[in-house]
Amino acid sequence: RITMIASRTLVCAASTLASRISPRFQRGNTVRALASGKANGIGRRPILIGGVAGVTTAQMGNLGNQQARAVEAAPAPDTAAMAPAVAAIAALKPGAKLADGAFEVLAVNEVPEYNVACVELVHLKTGARWMHCGADDPNNVFNVAFRTTPTDDTGVAHILEHTALCGSDRYPIRDPFFNMLRRSLSTFMNAMTAADFTCYPFSTMNETDYYNLLGVYLDAAFFPKLSREDFLQEGHRLEFKDMEDKNSQLELKGVVFNEMKGAMGSQAARFNRALSATLFPTSTYHHNSGGDPVSIPTLTHEDLTRFHATHYHPSNARVFTYGDLPLERTLAKSQELALGKFDRIDVSALDVADERRLTAPVKVEVPVPADPVVPDPNKQSAVSVAYLMVNQIKEKEAELENFALTVASDLLLNGPQAYFHETLLESGLGSGFAPGTGYSSSRRETSFAVGLKGVAEADVPEVEAQIQGTLERIAKEGFPKERVDAIMHQVELGAAKVSTNFGLGVAFGAMGTWVHGGDGMKPLKIPVLAAKLQAAIDADSKYWQKLIQRRFLDNSHRVTVVGVADKDYDSKLEEAEKKKVAEIEKSLTEEQKDAIVKEAVALRASQDGDQNADILPTLKVSEAVPREIKHWNSLITKTSGGFDLQIDAQPTNGITFANLLLDVSDLPDRLVPYLDLFADFITELGTKTMDYKALAQEEKLKTGGIGAGVDVQQSLDASAPPRVYVSLSGSALDRNVPAMFRLMADVATGAKWAGEDARLGLLLSRRAASAGAGVSQNGLSYAKGLANASIDPVAALDYRTAGLPHVALLQRLSREKEAGVEEVAAALAEIAAYALARNRVMRCRISAKPEACDPAVKQMEAFIDALPPRGADAVGDELTLAQSLASFSGAPSKTFVATPTQTNYCAASYLTVPYSHPDSAPLFLLGQAMSTSFLHREIREKGGAYGGGASAAPVEGVFVLSSYRDPNTTATVETFEKAAAWAAKEGNLTQEILEEAWLKAFKAIDAPLAPQSRGASLFTNLMDDESRQLFRDRLLDCTPGRMRECAEKYLVGKTPALAIVGNPASVPDVKKAGWTCVDAEGNPLKEE
Repeated sequence: RITMIASRTLVCAASTLASRISPRFQRGNTVRALASGKANGIGRRPILIGGVAGVTTAQMGNLGNQQARAVEAAPAPDTAAMAPAVAAIAALKPGAKLADGAFEVLAVNEVPEYNVACVELVHLKTGARWMHCGADDPNNVFNVAFRTTPTDDTGVAHILEHTALCGSDRYPIRDPFFNMLRRSLSTFMNAMTAADFTCYPFSTMNETDYYNLLGVYLDAAFFPKLSREDFLQEGHRLEFKDMEDKNSQLELKGVVFNEMKGAMGSQAARFNRALSATLFPTSTYHHNSGGDPVSIPTLTHEDLTRFHATHYHPSNARVFTYGDLPLERTLAKSQELALGKFDRIDVSALDVADERRLTAPVKVEVPVPADPVVPDPNKQSAVSVAYLMVNQIKEKEAELENFALTVASDLLLNGPQAYFHETLLESGLGSGFAPGTGYSSSRRETSFAVGLKGVAEADVPEVEAQIQGTLERIAKEGFPKERVDAIMHQVELGAAKVSTNFGLGVAFGAMGTWVHGGDGMKPLKIPVLAAKLQAAIDADSKYWQKLIQRRFLDNSHRVTVVGVADKDYDSKLEEAEKKKVAEIEKSLTEEQKDAIVKEAVALRASQDGDQNADILPTLKVSEAVPREIKHWNSLITKTSGGFDLQIDAQPTNGITFANLLLDVSDLPDRLVPYLDLFADFITELGTKTMDYKALAQEEKLKTGGIGAGVDVQQSLDASAPPRVYVSLSGSALDRNVPAMFRLMADVATGAKWAGEDARLGLLLSRRAASAGAGVSQNGLSYAKGLANASIDPVAALDYRTAGLPHVALLQRLSREKEAGVEEVAAALAEIAAYALARNRVMRCRISAKPEACDPAVKQMEAFIDALPPRGADAVGDELTLAQSLASFSGAPSKTFVATPTQTNYCAASYLTVPYSHPDSAPLFLLGQAMSTSFLHREIREKGGAYGGGASAAPVEGVFVLSSYRDPNTTATVETFEKAAAWAAKEGNLTQEILEEAWLKAFKAIDAPLAPQSRGASLFTNLMDDESRQLFRDRLLDCTPGRMRECAEKYLVGKTPALAIVGNPASVPDVKKAGWTCVDAEGNPLKEE
């Protein structure tokens, strides 16, 4: 499931989406990702695949917030001439006919802020709407969306999204979508179900690939098979535990069924769902479009086909395209392959009605799951107050009001200077903001919610009172001008920042209103709306006061939702499901049982059967993949003080990025558990010259963010010990670079580690609550981390600082209150005294446009000079971090972590070889091959898990097999063993499988990099052009035999490190299999 967070910053993102494929995971601090929304430059352990940092296929996290074009080497917009792809669109006129008269131009808009030109068209025969953004960007995007408006919680839209991709008229094989994942160089492929639309997007930089995918996607969307067999696999089915034995236990299975068990398996998910259902009592948003596992089994195959017939029609479609390919060819192909085969139908019945506005506030209480780990068992409730706000389709000033409320949300919630930070978070009433907090503009009608989690039931009224009092205060006083100015600065930064995902961001951001007849240009209007808002504020000194009064205090459509934690919530669902299935089983006739067996056997035969994937188009590696790496031409030199300096002169569009690495390898090992807290809190406590609120305000006003991270430089050939470092980083508009470095120096030399006990206590409690709540939802990250930590020293370090031991540490510190704060403050001060000094500097980096590099280097030199000359040292024979890494002695784990969830996350890890070893490249390809040619079928299609696969981490030298939202435990581990045996068997790994593995590998390795990321792998891990080229050559020179040899050498007969994070109901079975069972804090489970 890929989640698009509803807009809570300055731009409109897409709504919460249920997606076709499971997300990728990178090594990093899961706790930090949960607890902090701050971007700290180069993050913890950047992905280093095939020699390039950060080069996975497009990630979805903040796509809606990407506001600049993704051009590999484009000049800055203020000097660039209009590119041909932009000029061609700008030259179109309303009324013009395209694609032999099939389409008519409705409107043309140039958007100079982003150097794009957009055209909206209508397909005359069906009424389908089309928007194209011409851009000087080779990462071309296609996205077709349908308004899908569920009337229940069966997940019909979501299951249809899955089933539509299981074969179509032109491609009647079992799974064209997953087959195309390995036959394409796409930078993004997926399908998603939102609250009110379903979309099918892809992006690619290869022209042939674009048209290949266009044909497959159009056929899937408009002409899917929708067979009952595929419905049973992807949706839900009854099946006996022993498939052919009708006397064995009856079970419920299905990919979406298990996906949604995982997706809804947290307090946050259940509370969010209750919040939406209460806020929207009468409209389609009342329902769970992804499907509630309780209701999914009531959906029939006939329901599914009816829903497709009424919703998946061009008359109900919106198509978005973007990039530098000619628009007319895409239009003509779409007309030929799909649109021209339909006639217009009336789809007005699918219109989403306005929510019936409440005339008085409503308050409800709902049960929610307890978080897996909580610091205070007496404070587990969540409370939120939500308001229905702007009708984006019907209100006259909807655009400006929506943008103003987005800004207001930022002022209310983001950063320690925000109003609700002071009145709610600092009040001690709760442990953090409630799930769903923020402003959401992704639906037809916008909403705002705010509240707290980790609240004592008796304190719920006080939370409500604080919310009301805060809004009343702002309605009298308004917002300070300097805080609004800081947000406008962030808008300017956002417009300047070059992103590789810009086209996808617009593709998703447009749909929320466009599918309802609103403006598809919405994501591209941010700078214009910022100027409009500024003018409105200048014209009316009471603008903010009136807005808060009108949209909050005078708003009768207000709901309060109180979530009461139930530690048995998931087990009750499990018991209810078992009871329901038992009742069904009891009522079955022998003929019905025989029918269930017959369908199961037929489905398994289909899953095991050969499919003729040759009917699908494919790229050829020899034609599509160059042998030579991309060269970023980094300059390696020295600062005036003699420190190693890397300069990356790149088209960063007026933004400078700076990084400084400080070696902490000889830090006392006892301080290691606090390292990530040090990195996270360094900018959160204030400095000698300003308090933490003033610092946060200045950071927002002058920079794109400053901060720190912790990572490890690993030797590419394992000839040298790993070096652990703290990275200090920042970014700013070129004009603000001196101010950025002044702030960085102020933080590095004067961070207030003592004297901010209340602030530090709040940071710890929020982090502890976030970490405890996130264990279940981040189960795969923790499972992989646990397994890897038992066999690899660097992974063990990661796990100490970012895994479940860190979760346990946070709970202890939070429970100990003042003593915990004192302990952390002392540790952080000691780390600072050791790390923040000139003698710890490893190297530094500047990435900026060429003319901005020299001035930035001078500022970097001044920053380094401001550091103390020498840091503290470990005392006497005290064990250091480096010594701890060197003395590591591993033993493969076999550990089950029980956490409240209905599904499992399984991992099996093997030690392999470092990056420069000749076997590293074949192992990397082996992971791709095992994933697509064996594990997908066995774990997802047969086993019912949402996802599963294998991957090699070349730098770390580990090979991991994993499953995601999996109903199985030890059976999946057995599948991992079978996968290794399959790969090692002569003849199973063919040249065709290798070709597909190459394409999967190179779509990651050659994915577009934002200018500021080019050269990052050289900086963080000394991965030079020679090593990258050697790895690439070894990939391209690999043979099926080399992959088979590696499977036999590193996987078959070896004892893997095993870890499962999952359903407590599985404990008895795994205990019998010899597993160690612990809770989320690592404590042995008590015998029952």
